Amino acid sequence: MTTKFQALILAVLIVISVAAANIGGSESKNTSPSEEKSAPPKVSEGLSFERASLFAASAPNLSQYEVKKAPERNWEVLDPTLGAAAVLIQSLDGDFPFFHLNTYKSWPLASLTKLLAAVVVIENIGENKKVVVDETAVATEGEAGNLKSGEVYTARDLLKVMLLTSSNDAAAAFENYLGRDEFVKLMNEKLRELGLTQTKVYGASGLEDENVGTASDILRLVKYILENEPQIFNWTRQKSQLIQPLNDATSRTILNINGMVDETGFLGGKTGTSDKARQNEVAIFSSGGERLILIILGSSDRDKEIKNLLDWIGRAYTFPS
Repeated sequence: MTTKFQALILAVLIVISVAAANIGGSESKNTSPSEEKSAPPKVSEGLSFERASLFAASAPNLSQYEVKKAPERNWEVLDPTLGAAAVLIQSLDGDFPFFHLNTYKSWPLASLTKLLAAVVVIENIGENKKVVVDETAVATEGEAGNLKSGEVYTARDLLKVMLLTSSNDAAAAFENYLGRDEFVKLMNEKLRELGLTQTKVYGASGLEDENVGTASDILRLVKYILENEPQIFNWTRQKSQLIQPLNDATSRTILNINGMVDETGFLGGKTGTSDKARQNEVAIFSSGGERLILIILGSSDRDKEIKNLLDWIGRAYTFPS
């Protein structure tokens, strides 16, 4: 075989090889979509495929969440005319602010202090402990609760006396149980724990004008109570409670002095009154399918203002169905 003939055969083989390669590439391009591998998903510009996949897997499906509509304000109804020094009206479920006035204004707490005192009793003494009412407790200013020296109560019953009748004697009995200085220290430690930096107390009863706080701090305290010690407001929503000294066979009924206790939807609260504070109140209501809190500080007629504010909310807002 001559050299020329060998070269010719080699050239033919090269041509056949190139042609076969081109045919294979063409078939690959014409493969049907069902035979192709799945194409990678389209990703946002600037993200690698791996990062985009991770983002897609971790992103929430927003269609699974229902966005709760806020109450709608009717601006044809003007803001309320008030005589109180500070007012806060807010939803406890959706945190919707219906009305805020001077919510960071420092004001004497009076017997609103007893809400904090009740928390300290439950968490540091316990509801089942026996607490003695001694002469020093009975000598405390005020006769609410009609306690007698020498009586022994469970802390639970004495808490009911303190909260429903706003008994200063009951508050003093709790101070005596731990020691007044220790009790006051625990109250202020609780304030710091909850971040209530605008509130300071010097006694459990609220007789001290130096016990001051703000509506915004009171709101945070109420939220803590509802979440951790809800029995406090469960007691204060009742018109009356039956109590009995452990060293006396005779039980008696105490009445709730809160003027809102007969109002429709009342879920509990606490009043506070002094010459310097005037009339304070924390009141929780069910309205429009939500729990509303009304905090009034420095009113000359808290019951009237609360009723007017509840009426105003009904006219000024439309609640979503």
